[in-house]
Amino acid sequence: MRTLTGVMATTWCMLVSAALAARPVALWDVVPDQLFAGRFQAGVCAFHTAGVKVEFRVGGNVVHTAAQPTLNRQSGVWEFWCPLSAADFPDGPVELAARAIPLADGHASYDLPPLTLYANSRGSLTVGQTNWVDAVKGDDGNAGTPAAPFRSLAKAVQSTPAGGTINLQPGTYSSEALDGGDNRPYWTTIQAAPGVDRDAVEVGPGRPSTQRLRWHHVTLYCDYAGNAYMTILNGENGNHLVWLDDCKAWNKQGRWAAESLTFGNRYVAYVTGGLTTEMCDGPRGAVLVRDHTIEKITSDAWSGGGKLVVNSRCHDINAGQTEAHPDFHQAYAGDGWTGDVILYNVRGLACNSQGLFGQRLCDSAFVNVLFERGDWQLLSQYDDQMQNVLFLHLTIVNQSWLWRDHFAPTNVVVANGIFRSMDMSNDDEHPELLVADNHFVDAANVMGHGITTGDPRFRDPTAHDYRLLPDSPAHESGHPLQCVPADIDGVPHPAAGRNRGCFADAPASQGAP
Repeated sequence: MRTLTGVMATTWCMLVSAALAARPVALWDVVPDQLFAGRFQAGVCAFHTAGVKVEFRVGGNVVHTAAQPTLNRQSGVWEFWCPLSAADFPDGPVELAARAIPLADGHASYDLPPLTLYANSRGSLTVGQTNWVDAVKGDDGNAGTPAAPFRSLAKAVQSTPAGGTINLQPGTYSSEALDGGDNRPYWTTIQAAPGVDRDAVEVGPGRPSTQRLRWHHVTLYCDYAGNAYMTILNGENGNHLVWLDDCKAWNKQGRWAAESLTFGNRYVAYVTGGLTTEMCDGPRGAVLVRDHTIEKITSDAWSGGGKLVVNSRCHDINAGQTEAHPDFHQAYAGDGWTGDVILYNVRGLACNSQGLFGQRLCDSAFVNVLFERGDWQLLSQYDDQMQNVLFLHLTIVNQSWLWRDHFAPTNVVVANGIFRSMDMSNDDEHPELLVADNHFVDAANVMGHGITTGDPRFRDPTAHDYRLLPDSPAHESGHPLQCVPADIDGVPHPAAGRNRGCFADAPASQGAP
């Protein structure tokens, strides 16, 4: 058993207070540049072991302080959020600022990058124009009405101003050279026409060359084999934003046919709802992923920094006969750092991959994460430097955790988790690695303070149900954390006696997740 020097008789509060000053880990849970005419609830996911509050400002003035995370019914996430009313602002841009403030002295606050929304209570920004497109029966010489639709998506985009809507009838469309310009301040929606199924509207790969397109309820595809690199949507070297809302992204040739990715050329992407399937990776490059499902991929579900993944899941990672080295989340940036990552309420099932992996990771939080290893004998592991990283309420099933030879942590906390085992390659002591109140299945390979061991007594592992039975040693033995008020399914934790792992107690009648 490995324990941390000097902590066995020390309380949690003393341990947290002894850590060096650490700023909160915080990211916006908002797609920017949206029009809102009524109320808008702008959310921030923020975490700090000492607890945190978030101040929201407009024009330098505090308009709201969220003292604790609560359920934001607009996003479906337990987070810190600010209620806004469009009627309180003139029509036009509203720049919203947020500051995450720790609830204990000696820790730094963190100012998030400002976020722009567009108030429109008086309707002066409303664009009533809706153009229709039919790839089979349309003509670009038509007026773009339901009775006389355009034929090409490019014609529709060029004819629709920012804030307008484009309805697509069943058919296959190209996203190449839509040429709608760089100056759209808010989103133009391209969607399946009302009543048309998502699978009936297919959009092929391309470089749209248009700012702020919101693709809604359509299928985006590539159809490529040959073990080469292939993207569906390409951006403009980081200068354009794109939003996929309830869309499906897939490679018709299957996940092992090519290195198929949803986004390329540094497209700044937002993904809400929808499905990624039969691709090489998940939606790489997306800065916000919410309520998204990944199925049947080859390699990384989530990778890189500068991203919030929340209320999402991945099922079935398998490299097959490719040379891919798959990870549930990969933090690797060569000689640089990967930072500002939050995985919150995220599950991975039947994943033949490493779980959490990387090096030189900073200012990140993994909270309420369930990872279930498949058949491959891979590890969750980190190497090299790590600064200000939180691992809170993890359930890592059938996979060992390793801190590798050159691991050098500063302000790293692992708390309230369930692990198969945890070990360190070297014999160094790391006073700035706090491992506390975790459960380990393998009693011979444990770390930290407040340890429980043995069979965690999951309800039904064969059905992927990793909630705890009442006689589990991990049941009601975790430490309360203000920043984690609910579990992976949104079930609130009790005020005291919370479970280790990512599940609180749910009603006995509730089915498996």
